[in-house]
Amino acid sequence: MITGGAGFVGSHLVEALLQDGAEITIVDDFSNSSDRNVKEIGGDKVKLVNKDIVDTDWSSLHSLDPDVIFHLATHPRSFSIQDPMRNMEVNVKGMLNMLEFARKKNSKVVYTSNTGIYGNPPSVPVDESFRDDPFTPYDANKLIGEHYGRIFHKIHGLYFVTFRLATIFGERQKINEKLGWHPVIPEFVQLLLNNRVPTIHWDGKQTRDFTYVKDVVNGLILGAKSNNAAGEVFNLSTNKETSIMEVYQLICKILNKDVKPTAGNALPGDIRRMRFSYDKAKRTLGYEPKYTLEESVRRYINWFQSAKN
Repeated sequence: MITGGAGFVGSHLVEALLQDGAEITIVDDFSNSSDRNVKEIGGDKVKLVNKDIVDTDWSSLHSLDPDVIFHLATHPRSFSIQDPMRNMEVNVKGMLNMLEFARKKNSKVVYTSNTGIYGNPPSVPVDESFRDDPFTPYDANKLIGEHYGRIFHKIHGLYFVTFRLATIFGERQKINEKLGWHPVIPEFVQLLLNNRVPTIHWDGKQTRDFTYVKDVVNGLILGAKSNNAAGEVFNLSTNKETSIMEVYQLICKILNKDVKPTAGNALPGDIRRMRFSYDKAKRTLGYEPKYTLEESVRRYINWFQSAKN
């Protein structure tokens, strides 16, 4: 079972699991996703359940008996300052609903959390031993979700593993104006291809650990297949940092564009440097990213152009 499985990351996870022969149920409220994502990967073998995980009545799912629950459903970070109550409902109350369901079904749980929990670290690369310093309601709520998962692991013996994800991008990632969801690479690509001038907030020197979605999915599946990761937290990342200006210049090069971006103010909750060590995931699970940044950006641009047409 995949909550949020019709979303950007979820659809890639579905695609990979179908290749493994898995039987999949997607639970999604389609607020930041689309059944087109599932249809795009030929997901006619997938069962879709339209459900808001905040709803405490999960009786419609009681016939299911999932071996693994991938908990991807979330309310986005970018909108959490404007609507912290909804963010708390989805990321905390929804988390508890899912954990209670998993406990009753004795399912493994793979939880996607956020490296933003580390805040502005004193140095990089950041590993799992660094102090937590949430900057936004989203970061705080994802951290609460991690604690609840570990509590269920300790009290009920629930197999629960957390993955803190770096800045993910890839095919099927889209802007969502309604939720204020403007992932940086899709934003730059869409504006440049529409002959509009992108805005770079702050000074453009702030860095991100851009991680391709297929590498992330590989890490999540390794976590589901492992029996040695219960109660643990892992970074999924590349251990490389790229400035916002550098990724903008890369996109311009690939698109053969020469457009000077507009300068904007720093956004609330923005983080200066992001570079995350994946050594723990490599040692424990055998995770290692396979795709370079330029290769991944080219794949995204090719998808965007073909989807647009």
